[in-house]
Amino acid sequence: MSKTLFLLSFLVFQSLSANPLAEQFKQLGYSEICNKEQGSETFDSLYAHFDEFIAFLQKNPSWAKKLYIAKERFIRSKERNYYSTDFFGFYDESEKEGRKQIAFYYSTHFHEFVCSRYKEFNEVPEITLFLDTCRNIQNPFGTLFQQAASEIGLETIFSSEYGEPPVLFKVIKYLPSYNVLRPHYDGTVFSFFLDSTDNQSLLLSPYKSLFTVDDFFSPIRVFPRETKKSSILIIPGTFLAEFSIFPTPHIVTKSGQTRYAAIAFAMRPNYTAQKNEFSLLPAFSH
Repeated sequence: MSKTLFLLSFLVFQSLSANPLAEQFKQLGYSEICNKEQGSETFDSLYAHFDEFIAFLQKNPSWAKKLYIAKERFIRSKERNYYSTDFFGFYDESEKEGRKQIAFYYSTHFHEFVCSRYKEFNEVPEITLFLDTCRNIQNPFGTLFQQAASEIGLETIFSSEYGEPPVLFKVIKYLPSYNVLRPHYDGTVFSFFLDSTDNQSLLLSPYKSLFTVDDFFSPIRVFPRETKKSSILIIPGTFLAEFSIFPTPHIVTKSGQTRYAAIAFAMRPNYTAQKNEFSLLPAFSH
């Protein structure tokens, strides 16, 4: 039922839109849809579980080390190829100058790998509750990623032995001293910005041959962040460049406050990234 509602929201949005999805990417850099199933209530609960997870690993570095070892084993497994990335698991950059962030990259295959190969993780509620929450939230987005691919005429881009798009789900906590100065492109097919406790900090621009800082803006959201629903922004990543759909650069700017965000990435199965020369991105000063 949940997947059906998500799909209907997407189809209704596209039918009302004056421009097809690829044209929206070209003109605006993004498209917006309404998440009618997950609002602030869902994501605030996720962030609370993430804080408990972070606190446990920071207080118990031996468990953080076990999780790191599990990640290293996973990226040597066959399932890793399904995602075409090495980003999985826990990244604590809270002490790294400029970065000052903590993130977790979740996938269902990594979750299953950890719980089956390292059964001791199943006995730690701070770990199991966080992983289960990630799984429940990211579950519907494979369907939406497939629909977005169909909208731009790339129905087979997610073809694999698993029969569905590989979804990489990221939860991130930005600390008050976070300060990254340059935008970036995502190495994905699509990125779905699912939620943020501070939407104004996300700036983006449609792809150009030459960028300046003034090209970047915070999208005006049609759908507000409410208890039961929220806005999803869709942007293209670098894995679409060979089809003449160029990536949307973006940056999260400094705010001096703690904030959280959740993002779903559509990856490309068994894909080796092409060497592309994308436009250089400007440095921001804060």
